[in-house]
Amino acid sequence: MQNLRHDNLYLNRFSILLAFLALGFALIYLLPTDVGAEAIEILGIQFEFSFFNLIPILLALLGAVGAIWVFATHPKWRNERLTFLRLLPHLMLPFIAIMILSIVLRQSARSLIWWVVFLTGYSIVALLLRAEYVLIEDSGINSLGYSILVISAAFGLYLLLTIALKNSNVRMIAQFLLIFLAGLFVSFRLLSLQGGGKDSLLNSLLASIMVTQLAVALHYIFVPPIQYGLLLTGLLYSLSSWMSQYKSDKKWQQYTEPIVMSLVTLVLIVISLLV
Repeated sequence: MQNLRHDNLYLNRFSILLAFLALGFALIYLLPTDVGAEAIEILGIQFEFSFFNLIPILLALLGAVGAIWVFATHPKWRNERLTFLRLLPHLMLPFIAIMILSIVLRQSARSLIWWVVFLTGYSIVALLLRAEYVLIEDSGINSLGYSILVISAAFGLYLLLTIALKNSNVRMIAQFLLIFLAGLFVSFRLLSLQGGGKDSLLNSLLASIMVTQLAVALHYIFVPPIQYGLLLTGLLYSLSSWMSQYKSDKKWQQYTEPIVMSLVTLVLIVISLLV
């Protein structure tokens, strides 16, 4: 009976959260695409500010707060204390996904394609929220599919972010900061799901630093955005995977996954150059 009550509470809250997110995304369709921005100066640096540019962040915050409300219904918290830090790893990916989808919808032309992007992105966000709810409590093989979904989505979003930054006019320091922070989270998510141990945060920090250093080097070399994103994403995945499997007595050829991923990255780069 108690499990049924928790399931009903979860479904009710999850439905309410999805309804609010659907309404928020749909309202973007009614907003003007071209809005004048006011220039404000902070510490001698001029920034263009518009309320409409804050909508993706506001929607992402709404999604994060709603996710906390939904995740609080998980049966695990009957016996363990619920804290924000324990939920934080499960909140970041939905937060980033909602923000990226909001930005894409904000910049897309109002047409039938807009609704296709909306429905596709909305479905992905709903799946990520469900996956993160399940992964709050590791249940072995039952959560394997959700783990794969979360890891794939995390690195897919990282690839989109790096390509978008390479195409943008964002200041160099801001680009590297975003690449570092996003790489830190994505690497930590993979290590935490693959049992990276107590050093998951340190290992993800090292992987993110190395990838950011590569980004700095590639910034001064003419590299097309797609190849730029593939290089950074492939290196981040290979390093994270290697660190999650590292043992002092293993030889380099025993790390099959990182080696295969490195080769796949090189093949994708060559194919993208030929297409």
